[in-house]
Amino acid sequence: MMTVSDFEHIAIKLRPRLLDVGRRFFGDNDMAEDIAQETLMRLWVIRQRIDTRIGTEALAMKMARNLCVSEWRQRQKLQIVEIQQETAESKQVDSQMVTDESILQLRRAVAQLKPAERRLFRMRYELEMDIAEINAVTGITPRSISVMLSVSKRKLKEILMTKGDR
Repeated sequence: MMTVSDFEHIAIKLRPRLLDVGRRFFGDNDMAEDIAQETLMRLWVIRQRIDTRIGTEALAMKMARNLCVSEWRQRQKLQIVEIQQETAESKQVDSQMVTDESILQLRRAVAQLKPAERRLFRMRYELEMDIAEINAVTGITPRSISVMLSVSKRKLKEILMTKGDR
């Protein structure tokens, strides 16, 4: 079982290699950072099930590569969804707002956040991680995490309010 200090030690060691995986796949430093943080976040979530005597590094590299492929696929799907949304908007289909639609709107609004904001939002509200845990995974200071979360919530409110005015 991996302790918090084991995780912190491994995270420091793995971060540069994870960044390299992301850079090679996307050719983009921001995306590489996203891949590294997402990989470390996922390792954090499963840390209690990881046996430190066997390939934590190999597991992290495999996770990073899989995340790259998943992100690429997600981008492809988003392009299709955007085309479908444009088509639907051009037809001006009127429909009643229901709970499912509200959830979908929230997901769309979250998708409009910057990747780092989206990731922090997900860690805090979906994975229910506290600020200290997010700090351990990302290396971002607790104050910066709080500010970024606050900014993200404000952006989400603005996005949702704008959608309601249409």
